[in-house]
Amino acid sequence: MADTTSTGNDTIKMNKGVPMGDSLRADTATADTSKTAAMERELGIRISKDALPAVVKTVSRDSAVLDMEHDVFYLYGKAQVNYEDLQLNAGEVSYTQASNIVTAAPSAAERDTAKERPSFKQGSERFTYDSMQYNFRSKRAIVRNAATQYGEGFIHSEQVKRNPDQTIYGWHSVYTTCALDTPHFGIRARKQKIIPGRVVVSGSANLEIEGVPTPLYLPFGIFPSSQKQRSGFILPTYTMEQARGFGLLNGGYYFYVNDKVDAYAQTNIYAKGSYAIAATSNYNNLYHYRGAFRLSYAYNKTGEDFEPNASVTKDFMVNWQHTSDEKSVPGQTFNASVQAGTSSFYANNSYDPNQVLRNQYQSNITYSKNWQNRPFGLTISALHNQNTGTKEISVTLPAMNFFVNQFNLFQNKNAVGDHWYDKITASYSADVRNQTTFYDSTFNLATLALSSFQNGIRHSIPVSASYTVARYVNMSFSVNYNEYWYSNRLIRGFNDATMRIDSTRSTGFFAARDFNAGVNFSTRIYGMKMFRHGALRGIRHVLTPNAGFTYRPDFADAPFNYYYDARLDTSQRRDILSPYQGSVVGLPPVGKAASVGFGLNNNLQIKVRSAKDTASGYKNVTLIDGLSVAGAYNAAADSFRWSDLGVNFRTNVLDKVNISAAAVYSPYAIDKGTGRILQTTNLEQGTGIGRFRTANMSLGTNFHSKPKGGANSPTNSQEYARVMRNAGYMEYVDFNIPWSFNINYTLSADSRYSPYSYDDTVTISHSFTFNSELRITERWKLAISSGYNFDLKELTLTSIDLYRDLHCWQMHFFAFPFGPRKSFNFTLNVKSTVLQDLKLVRRRDFRDLPN
Repeated sequence: MADTTSTGNDTIKMNKGVPMGDSLRADTATADTSKTAAMERELGIRISKDALPAVVKTVSRDSAVLDMEHDVFYLYGKAQVNYEDLQLNAGEVSYTQASNIVTAAPSAAERDTAKERPSFKQGSERFTYDSMQYNFRSKRAIVRNAATQYGEGFIHSEQVKRNPDQTIYGWHSVYTTCALDTPHFGIRARKQKIIPGRVVVSGSANLEIEGVPTPLYLPFGIFPSSQKQRSGFILPTYTMEQARGFGLLNGGYYFYVNDKVDAYAQTNIYAKGSYAIAATSNYNNLYHYRGAFRLSYAYNKTGEDFEPNASVTKDFMVNWQHTSDEKSVPGQTFNASVQAGTSSFYANNSYDPNQVLRNQYQSNITYSKNWQNRPFGLTISALHNQNTGTKEISVTLPAMNFFVNQFNLFQNKNAVGDHWYDKITASYSADVRNQTTFYDSTFNLATLALSSFQNGIRHSIPVSASYTVARYVNMSFSVNYNEYWYSNRLIRGFNDATMRIDSTRSTGFFAARDFNAGVNFSTRIYGMKMFRHGALRGIRHVLTPNAGFTYRPDFADAPFNYYYDARLDTSQRRDILSPYQGSVVGLPPVGKAASVGFGLNNNLQIKVRSAKDTASGYKNVTLIDGLSVAGAYNAAADSFRWSDLGVNFRTNVLDKVNISAAAVYSPYAIDKGTGRILQTTNLEQGTGIGRFRTANMSLGTNFHSKPKGGANSPTNSQEYARVMRNAGYMEYVDFNIPWSFNINYTLSADSRYSPYSYDDTVTISHSFTFNSELRITERWKLAISSGYNFDLKELTLTSIDLYRDLHCWQMHFFAFPFGPRKSFNFTLNVKSTVLQDLKLVRRRDFRDLPN
């Protein structure tokens, strides 16, 4: 049967626009004889034919009075009536047996204080009221000044009539998503019909703010009241831009498939020809998998074809996030993180500074399997890496890895005692790569062929063992074997006849191998100094020296011959080349190595008094987390046997400031006349141990206040769930944090020979970025993100966010105040998703304002 949602045939009787009382008298109905008979047998008494079919249970704090003459039962003082699935609470309750009508109202004390209103509950329906008449027999009710909640919406009515099927007719009703007793805003309608669990409909309605009517009128209103999601239209907002003209933004349709899957499509349309389309789907199969997929396309046209600055850009973006529950299929997982599209997509279509400044797109789709009670596993992946600056794209399809976990080669479970060979362990891995590289502007799927891919397989078998020598020295041995399988090789050489380089490519199966062996020694040396007096109680210095030896033959020589020498120009200089140069799985190294490596790491701590530590009264403070120096000497090299000297440093100051630095020094001097590196060392020339080459340093800190209400202050769960349900993590603002300040500083220095000064010249590049948040008041919050590039002597991309929490509304002002993306966006909207289309948007695009 069709549902009659019309409010025209309201049965509430009106007298000059004022609702009259309803008698609520039930139609004559036959009592449920079976229930009555069963109750008579249970109680052992006869029950009147006009008795109710179920027991009515009552409770009152003050008193209960029975008027025998008029058959009226009175309850005083926090009375409660329970009948079937109905529960009624009020200060005063009276029941008239002749009419089966119960009347509820607040007591005189409750009317004066207005601390607690009477309430009604039946099934999932709950509401509060000022007075009510309910007929037990017909299950009809007349309620005055009722307030109830349906989903995210609240309805306040001067009078409602409730029918046996729980449909409700309201008179002078206000629909709102504000939870206050006196809501900040609402949509007022003279007549309204409610079908619980389905929909709320009304006649002509008017938007009110703080009780003041606005010029906004609606011919009718339809509001969902179901707790479940429903399909429906997404109303657009509008904008006016100089470059793209009048536009309708984010209009579309939401598709509710089921509780596990939903989808929505949105579009932007501009009067001058630009448009954008986006389709998004979210899915969640509890305890199995969850994810989201989004496909976006944007066509931006600025100016006309005959105008000098006219341009047309076409961009697309694919985003996919998928996570599988590890417990759903033990030993198997399938995860995906995809971000692929044109390099200019975010630059042309996003207002998020993090997206605008992003210079890398990365994708990873991975299936993993680990065999239970077996030491091996398999991983199959599809990889994508894209540089938005150079527009170079690298795609690996597939990338496979089969591995065997580390195991003991000779250990016998039944052996008695430990043997030296019991500590020898080995593992195995096989990596398969099939990769191609191209530029996004030249990519054409039709021309893509298998020959466009580089592929290969690499097998690795590392064998190692660790022992303790002389109690304090750790000694470890390692032998590594690698085998490479290739599907093609390339031989190049200069042709004197044609004066160009000839290339000969062969396809088939080709193999190469390499191996190396090494031994390493390390130990720890502790230095401690304790003090009996003063705030400083002790100093501890830990030195970790290490030294090792590595041997590797020259795989360019016989019997390996994995390299060849060739001439690539008109000179007589010959180069050693590999036929597998640029392989995606690597290639054997060239040159013999008999290398002695050495290094030294330092850690420095102090013990000081601490008032916070009530147990010992002291705390340890780390001054230097790590200060290391490392280098090597290759005895098998014919020249330049010393490697560069590397220095690394890291520390944390007051548990707030992280500092890390690294520097590289060359042990060899240069010819200051030509800039050529000499085979003599700096030490031999008396110019020190090393010549500075490069260095970098980074400093980062994060200061923030304690959350309002303490460190364990809960997040606004309802607000957080609302924005996260629609993947709106950028929209969530935590007002519990009064302030925060993050700063990052980077510095790099490079030394290069200058023919003008006939010496090394150091070039320094440094910049810093910061972002801060400040809660100005309980409802206002300001966020600023910016930085400064000292090389360009200009500010980096700067953004300003201003938030205002208006209880049931929210305001957000976002702006790039200057620079090439100078723009702003202002939004004032209702928080609830039910009325998400009730918003005011004002914006100015970066294409419109002069830089």
